[in-house]
Amino acid sequence: MMKKEWVRLCERLAYQFQHPKFLRQALTHKSFIPPETEISYGNNERIEFLGDAVLDLVISEMLMEKFPELDEGGLSKFRASLVSESGLSKQAHALELGECLLLGRGEEVTGGRQKTSLLADTFEAVMAAVYLDSREEHGISIISRVIQTLFLPHVPEDAEGYITRDYKSELQEHVQKLFGIPSTYELMEESGPDHEKEFTMAVFVKEKECGRGIGASKKLASQLAAENALQRIQEEPSLLQVENFS
Repeated sequence: MMKKEWVRLCERLAYQFQHPKFLRQALTHKSFIPPETEISYGNNERIEFLGDAVLDLVISEMLMEKFPELDEGGLSKFRASLVSESGLSKQAHALELGECLLLGRGEEVTGGRQKTSLLADTFEAVMAAVYLDSREEHGISIISRVIQTLFLPHVPEDAEGYITRDYKSELQEHVQKLFGIPSTYELMEESGPDHEKEFTMAVFVKEKECGRGIGASKKLASQLAAENALQRIQEEPSLLQVENFS
């Protein structure tokens, strides 16, 4: 029979375990010594390792689908912000994992239920437990749903802060070297409801359009327009040949 705290945890996860032993293992800290009358399913150190990998996989796929404009560096930076120790411990607090832990007396009296690192590790272990319990019938679909439900509310709509290259500066340097003038940006279109705006920006060199970008802000769309222009210049070097602008 599961503890009442574990039943509530399953409700918060919106997942019912077919094999509660996985959940018990995920919530068992290495300091806990079970009574002789209870079956031991081990502690959570090993499945925490698996949970780390499962989180990386699901969140990587989620970010790739949501932000096609981000390069590998931007995606890595974004993922790191979500699965940092601080980020995972916040998820653990929201799920009230501290109340669910099986701890040894020493860890209990030193505040183990509130320790950031311990909670982050436990969150990883619980994600592994959901995966292990559901994988035979559902593969990765159940754990993917659970993780996305937990993390998507904390993912900003605008990926602007995670673009690792400053495409506008790169393009400006290139244009300045050729013409000694700045490139300019214009808003071409604005669409969508107030809470989900989408902006289309175009970048011009001497009134010639060289690239376009679409984003959740004018700033992001401008960066993507500059990236598009740089890609076009690389594929078609004649695009910015001086004689074409005389």
